[in-house]
Amino acid sequence: MSLAKKRLSLCQSTNALAESGEDAEVTEIRQLTENCGFVWALGKSRGKTGEIVSTRALINAYRLLGGAAFVRMMNLLWDTWEGDPRSLTAAILSGMALFVKTYETEMNDRTFVSRLSQADPDEINRRGRADFSTSSVALRYARVILEKYNGQRGGRKLPYRFKG
Repeated sequence: MSLAKKRLSLCQSTNALAESGEDAEVTEIRQLTENCGFVWALGKSRGKTGEIVSTRALINAYRLLGGAAFVRMMNLLWDTWEGDPRSLTAAILSGMALFVKTYETEMNDRTFVSRLSQADPDEINRRGRADFSTSSVALRYARVILEKYNGQRGGRKLPYRFKG
């Protein structure tokens, strides 16, 4: 009897690293994610509140932002949509990471939460998918987030700073 060998998916290999505790980066991402109230599902989605399935987007966000800004992004996500699974798509995670990286020193967290909590995650997903002006998924979603952040009358608006 021969056993077929198949490559592990990113979720499977990341889960193995997380379980072994041998990869410091994966261990830190998991710990920070859980400390912010989320569950890193690693391919075992049950569609529950606070469950993040997108392994690649989460790792990329951590690598783009570093620990402190990653935690800030995760706290903003939780405070804005309270773990709604529709707000935890790979595209929204990517857009949030780019938004936080770009406006890290200018944005106000309370303003972010109050303005974006009024936006339905489905609308952000729909509008991000409908933007064909760039091939960068993160940029398309970050633009929608910026528009929602600046959408209210009054208050300080953030200038457009994305490259692209």
